[in-house]
Amino acid sequence: NGIGGAYPIFKNYYAGGIGSVRGYESGSLGPRDSSTGDPIGGSKMVVGNIELTFPLPGTGYDRTLRVFTFLDGGNVWGTEGNSTGANGLRYSYGAGLEWISPIGPLKLDIGFPIVKHSGDQYQKFQFQIGTSF
Repeated sequence: NGIGGAYPIFKNYYAGGIGSVRGYESGSLGPRDSSTGDPIGGSKMVVGNIELTFPLPGTGYDRTLRVFTFLDGGNVWGTEGNSTGANGLRYSYGAGLEWISPIGPLKLDIGFPIVKHSGDQYQKFQFQIGTSF
């Protein structure tokens, strides 16, 4: 596959969900298959996250239970298009609870999109087990 060949779909980037832009379904941002509407990812991605973590009120110095608030932004684009993409960036905000449990970190959050676009797939409640940011 030399220079200028098709970009292989298995190398595509995917955004949306925990780890990228919370408040959107996992992997749902960016280009979609024209016949099925399924997300196909893209060769370019930009994602930014700001998260502020605080001790849970009333727990004293317990560092295993914390609350957080966040602001996320990003999107995915195919090989065509410019750096801002056809759809522009997606942004979300929200809050959550993180527990460093004996079996690993557990993160629960609720996220809301700031601007809604037609075709976007939202997921308000999300959780993650086993990795920490």
